Amino acid sequence: MRRFGLLVLGLVAVAATALAAQQSIAARLSGRASPEIVTLVQDLGSSAASRGLPIDPLIQKAIEGNAKGVPSERVATAVRLVYAQLDTAAAALRSAGPNSPPDTVEIGAGGFAITAGLRGRDIAELARTGRPAAAVTVGLRVAGTLAALGVPPAEAVTLVSASLRGGQAPGDLLALPGRVQSEMARGATPAQAAAGLARAAAAQARHGPPPHPGPPPHPPAPPHP
Repeated sequence: MRRFGLLVLGLVAVAATALAAQQSIAARLSGRASPEIVTLVQDLGSSAASRGLPIDPLIQKAIEGNAKGVPSERVATAVRLVYAQLDTAAAALRSAGPNSPPDTVEIGAGGFAITAGLRGRDIAELARTGRPAAAVTVGLRVAGTLAALGVPPAEAVTLVSASLRGGQAPGDLLALPGRVQSEMARGATPAQAAAGLARAAAAQARHGPPPHPGPPPHPPAPPHP
């Protein structure tokens, strides 16, 4: 009987969460999307909330489509695609190992990477680097940005994976797209630029960072007169 009561409470909580998500979506899309798109995003948002997926990307895609004057049927297709990408990202992150379930921020980053051209297996590879979820989230965003710059997905994943395994700080990870662009400005292709940086990151992971220089030596004492 107690077990049945807990089950009922769980179902009530899920229903309350879905209702809150629908109300939030309706309020945020009021005057910014057609009624049919609002209904679609509410339906997908309820499903997303129950599956642990973020709903903000769905809302933003609907707003973006409306702002650009895109016909409702195309906006609907785009919103459904975003939902599918988020679902793929979540499945890939969960498959990466027995870590704690990914949160909506990490899933959103994975969805962004997939939008840029990465695949589910690429997301899983980045998640298997053994780094904390916060670092993987940054890595997913960076990998997606690299792909948007023209770096092939394989090279983007190799570079970010090597950087994550090397323990690079979030600031260093975020600097990777700029470093790739600098190499491209010198004549390298996006793939060549990423491959060169990946080799350097892998070497650093093997040998560690260069030693920090110590204080300069004291100058010799002047000779006694």
